[in-house]
Amino acid sequence: MAFILSTWLQRGITEPVRKLAEAARSVSQSEQYSIRASVASDDELGLLAEAFNEMLGAIQLRDAALSASEARLRQLNVDLERRVHVRTAELEAANKELEAFSYSVSHDLRAPLRHIDGFSDLLRRHAIATLDEKGQRYLAMISDSAKSMGVLIDDLLSFSRMGRSEMQHASVDLDELVAEVRAALGSEMTGRDIEWNVSPLPEVVGDRAMLRQALVNLLSNAIKYTRGRAPARITVAATEEEQETVLLVRDNGAGFDMTYQHKLFGVFQRLHSAEDFEGTGIGLANVRRIVQRHGGRIWAEGKLGEGATFFMALPRHDGSGLQQQEAA
Repeated sequence: MAFILSTWLQRGITEPVRKLAEAARSVSQSEQYSIRASVASDDELGLLAEAFNEMLGAIQLRDAALSASEARLRQLNVDLERRVHVRTAELEAANKELEAFSYSVSHDLRAPLRHIDGFSDLLRRHAIATLDEKGQRYLAMISDSAKSMGVLIDDLLSFSRMGRSEMQHASVDLDELVAEVRAALGSEMTGRDIEWNVSPLPEVVGDRAMLRQALVNLLSNAIKYTRGRAPARITVAATEEEQETVLLVRDNGAGFDMTYQHKLFGVFQRLHSAEDFEGTGIGLANVRRIVQRHGGRIWAEGKLGEGATFFMALPRHDGSGLQQQEAA
């Protein structure tokens, strides 16, 4: 009786448990979710084995879906890499074309302009005695137009180079940089009554030469558009926020209509006539390109006849980030 009872227990309980354990061990070792526990029973062990097999089936379906997703992701990565290579080649070709265009502008267009300006000056000297006031004014307009075209070419070349030049990240002292720019713009302030209000400025991380050019454009604009104000007031200040440093340049000059603020930073976009304020309409576009290359943002606020404020926000970096950028 004991033998019969042990045999029945082994067949009814021990053997199904062993098969279930073996199936679980095989799945764990091989990670093959197609394995099933071969337990045929109508009792609780049979229900447990059935639930175990259903769980394996669900895992198998999810594993197959995951494998398919990984395959699609690999294919997408391959396609993305191919597109990146194609796009990189296109950008390299475009850069070469731009360099060729810049060379053509620099050499082929400058020569005729020099000839126009030079021969108009020679003509003025040669015929000064025979030219009336209107003729002399025409010659002056020809010479001034040639010089303006030369300035426009220089600005276009600067705008082109600014988008292609390699950036040199370093810590930049804005106090020192603003003082340097103000000194460089000294000739534009001759005979002017300008009140400067420059607050203590922080250090930022960026390309010093590019940031200097941006400040030259912003401060030069403030000086230019406050012409006629007595006194002209120009404020330079900065605030340090959690993610960025915001530098502002404010003036009490001509200002602008906020309706047209979207045109401020476009190439050749001007909100004032050339007769009122000289310029080529490239300076602020250059500032925007510089700020964007630093990963920052720029915007402006103003009111017609009451002045304007330009904001230049640059991302903040800690010391480790600077070291990584310099190493790169």
